[in-house]
Amino acid sequence: MKQKVIITSIIILIFAVAAAGFINPEFVNEKIEDFNENTAFNINRRVKEIDFELGLDLQGGAHLLYQADLSDVDEREHSDRMNALRDLIERRVDQFGIGEPVVQVRGERLAVELPGVRDQDEAIQEIGETPFLEFKIERSDEDLQKIDEKRREVSEFLGKEIDEITEEEKEDLEGEIEDWEFAFMDEFEETGLTGRYLQGAEVSFNQLTGEPMVSLRFDNEGSEILQQLTAENVGKAIATYLDQEVIQIATIQEEIPGGEAQISGNLSTEEARELRDNLKIGALPVPIELISQRSVGPELGARSLEDSVRAGIIGFLAVIVFMCLYYKFLGLLAAASLLIYVAFVLSAFKILGVTLTLSGIAGFILSIGMAIDANILIFSRMREELDEGKSFEKSVEEGFRRAWPSIRDGNLTPILVAFILFSVSTSFVQGFATVLIIGISISLFTAMIVTRSFIQVFLGSKLAEIKKLWI
Repeated sequence: MKQKVIITSIIILIFAVAAAGFINPEFVNEKIEDFNENTAFNINRRVKEIDFELGLDLQGGAHLLYQADLSDVDEREHSDRMNALRDLIERRVDQFGIGEPVVQVRGERLAVELPGVRDQDEAIQEIGETPFLEFKIERSDEDLQKIDEKRREVSEFLGKEIDEITEEEKEDLEGEIEDWEFAFMDEFEETGLTGRYLQGAEVSFNQLTGEPMVSLRFDNEGSEILQQLTAENVGKAIATYLDQEVIQIATIQEEIPGGEAQISGNLSTEEARELRDNLKIGALPVPIELISQRSVGPELGARSLEDSVRAGIIGFLAVIVFMCLYYKFLGLLAAASLLIYVAFVLSAFKILGVTLTLSGIAGFILSIGMAIDANILIFSRMREELDEGKSFEKSVEEGFRRAWPSIRDGNLTPILVAFILFSVSTSFVQGFATVLIIGISISLFTAMIVTRSFIQVFLGSKLAEIKKLWI
């Protein structure tokens, strides 16, 4: 039993040290470099450097608020149309290269948070452009073969994949590779059939097989283009592009007269609905108007982060001092457990990619208090058992057993509330809820496993016989 407890404690400490190194990889990598320089050994491995994701209020950036015009949209479709619009804006923001953006629907408004963005005008232009839907046809076999040959030739010449080649590197191809432009040519070519001709898109099901498909309906002009296009290209692939990104590729089975077509084949119901929404937003975009914009400067964000960290450190030290003064040696063990808790939680933030905001940091600081609350319940129970003259081992066992129902119920309720807050609130409150859920979950582990293992290490030792250390 004692050996098992010692091994468990050692494993916990190893993971805690690893978590600390993961939190501050720059320090670890610097020490590895110093070690390599001062010894004959050479450690090649380095700790991967991953930064914490900071929200708008800590990193600075832009906050944009758009008003959607739903006056011409059936009220029953308002929610679907706004969700489709949100998905489209998220895709645009991702293409803009912004890390961890937040796009939220608020009734008939759309809130867009862009952490780290300095050029608001460029961001507004990227987001506010009208979505463009178009249908392109597969190029001829001769063109496809030439595109494939040139891609291989260019890739070998520059030593990198086609999608990694920059505009400056393309200039180096002039005079080196004949017809190098084919390497960067799309495999599909324009047809003139765009979203302006699409009147509707709905999910339907094949009456024979029950498979989901998307039914399209074009206007008169679009019907003529579609009929001619399908008549001349039976057996070829036709691709649907939204904002110059392929969202669906299908094969033309036959000439399609009348302006009504179906996209089918290996589509799940969810995929069919997503495709329908993409087609709708491309064909019938909801007009949006920018009604509010504000900028959070990096200096203000940095100051907020500094104040938050300072508050967290002060609160953490105050908790440790209180525990050591009131619970003596038990408080010291609780402080060690709390340090491990902090290391595990911060590592979880990095691993899960949690975006930290001011409210999120407040949730983290609150979770530190809740983490120590479990220890207080356990220690109080232990003291009662020791006062009754029970052995140290029995007091530890009873303390944890009798405190667990209170700890369980006391932590379950705030987790449930946090889930509710996450489901119905804005991003700032969601950040608070996310951090609180992670913090409380890990605090249960540190209280019931880490603290217990540390205390059990002293079972049967001379220190366990000194009551003044424990009560």
